[in-house]
Amino acid sequence: MQGHRVIVILLCSTLLLGSLSGCIRTDEPEGKSSEIDLVVYYDATSGTIEEVIQSSQQVSETGVELTFDFSYTSSSAGDMVTFYYIPGDGSSAAESNADETGLVTYTYLTHGLFDAAVGAIDDQGNEYFENLTIRIDKKITWAQENTANPNTMTIETTPDCDCDPPEKITIDSTVSNPENPTNPFAQGQTVSVTWRLLNSTDATTAESTPEQVADGQDATWMHNQYFVEPGTWKLEVDIEAEGNGDEQVTVDHIVGINYETQESIPNPMSVPTPEE
Repeated sequence: MQGHRVIVILLCSTLLLGSLSGCIRTDEPEGKSSEIDLVVYYDATSGTIEEVIQSSQQVSETGVELTFDFSYTSSSAGDMVTFYYIPGDGSSAAESNADETGLVTYTYLTHGLFDAAVGAIDDQGNEYFENLTIRIDKKITWAQENTANPNTMTIETTPDCDCDPPEKITIDSTVSNPENPTNPFAQGQTVSVTWRLLNSTDATTAESTPEQVADGQDATWMHNQYFVEPGTWKLEVDIEAEGNGDEQVTVDHIVGINYETQESIPNPMSVPTPEE
């Protein structure tokens, strides 16, 4: 009987140790070390790229710059070595040497809803990271002056990430019919304007009713397009003028490529309120 008791005790001890070792592995997932206290401050997790196009030529483009402050990140096992930000757009991680600065900055030049991450590594090889969702929209200001046959504007809706396509395309477009000098050789004419939005398969998804725009007047078409599939969309403007058909107009588009508001909540550094 005493021998049986020894076997039972050894079996229970083995099961207990096995269960404890399993708990330790669960508490220490790969890539996340409890030695590092990751403290990161960031004012924004979203933004809008702004592009300006005139006569089908890009004039400027301003990206979205995001900054992450790791200055208060520490490790109980040693000194911090590297702070990093993985943008989720296919680019390499943006890194900083912890001995030099606690700031990591990255600029997005493409739109999408990105799966990003902030992380830190200490001199013992311990690493800790946290995931973030970053939303980057795009605004395009497009213009063409003095034309009787406006160019087609292309709208690239494919996100630069493995994510859902944009929630919507927003269009705010104005066609102006500049006033011409009144003389026997240059009489101002009324023009008929029609806007048309085509999807990536060149199917018409939205079209305005024809607008009559008198000399010196303008007309605007505003439209929100949902159910946007990835690809190249097109915004067309048809102009038909009375008389000889040579009336010159100015076209101004403001187009937005917008994603659902699923970004992570910003974590700005709080400033203590002085006591009164």
